[in-house]
Amino acid sequence: MTVSTRRVWRAATPTLVIVWIFAVLAAVAIPILAYLIYTRERMPWLSMPLLVIAGLGLLYAWRFGLHPRIRAEEDVLRIDNPFKHHEFAWDDITLIAPGENGLWVGSEDQLAEAWCVQKSNAATKRGKVTRADRIASELIDILEQHNPPITDDQTGLQIRRARPDEAGLLTRMERAASEAGLAHIFPPAKFPFPTADIAKRWRRLLLDRFSRVYVLDLFDAPVGYVAFNADTILHLGIVPQHRRRGYGSALLEFASLEIFDCGVPAAQLWVLLDNQVGRAFYRSHGWRETDDRRNCIFPPGPRELRMVRRNPAAPRRSR
Repeated sequence: MTVSTRRVWRAATPTLVIVWIFAVLAAVAIPILAYLIYTRERMPWLSMPLLVIAGLGLLYAWRFGLHPRIRAEEDVLRIDNPFKHHEFAWDDITLIAPGENGLWVGSEDQLAEAWCVQKSNAATKRGKVTRADRIASELIDILEQHNPPITDDQTGLQIRRARPDEAGLLTRMERAASEAGLAHIFPPAKFPFPTADIAKRWRRLLLDRFSRVYVLDLFDAPVGYVAFNADTILHLGIVPQHRRRGYGSALLEFASLEIFDCGVPAAQLWVLLDNQVGRAFYRSHGWRETDDRRNCIFPPGPRELRMVRRNPAAPRRSR
């Protein structure tokens, strides 16, 4: 798909103003000072170092202030940092998110930080929306022009990429799904939902270029989520009021096909041993239970079992 949108982002305006002031001083004020010293004092040994300093100052202003940029072009996203250039095909991008040292852009093959767009730790902790968040959102909008969300206009359903600032939304949906379906395993009065730990996990997943997180919207209202990596479905859930409508099946099939498209022989997931409804749901979609077991990381540590589903397109010998 060809997208005509072309955009360029550089450092923030206040930063550029400071850089230009510095550049003018380096290009004009220091050479004038060097000239005056030379003509009045006849001290070339002092004038020449000042000219060298002016040249180095101009080079610094260019490389560190004016040169860094992000360029969104038809087929690629380019990142120009002071000493390195990165190029990403839009189809390969798996991560766009603000970071302290630069805007994170990643694929499964490389990871880059665009120096010209940064977000402070203080702004992150306060949940403040900054220029970095707005630029990340604009880039994701362009990314979705190249890889549009899966949309059904008749039903109003849409499967879209989760945004980097949606950890809170994902946590709330998972809490609703968990308290409705797993209260017999995690009684809320005894084992409250670990909101802080789950939010931290979602933030980590949203910044993981090897994992993919999607949200299911119904007429623009989020009703479900799924997260997966190269061979594992990590998390899947539907908010209680929208269960038993086929939404979970749609997300499960979507994630399975995305994994199978990468050529892996089988996909896997882990489900709580006492979650009989969940186990039956997965079995009905072709997943097979294995003998593998492990303890859940959250108290009281219930057992989980591993389920697998073979890739129907995999060669027989890999099955």
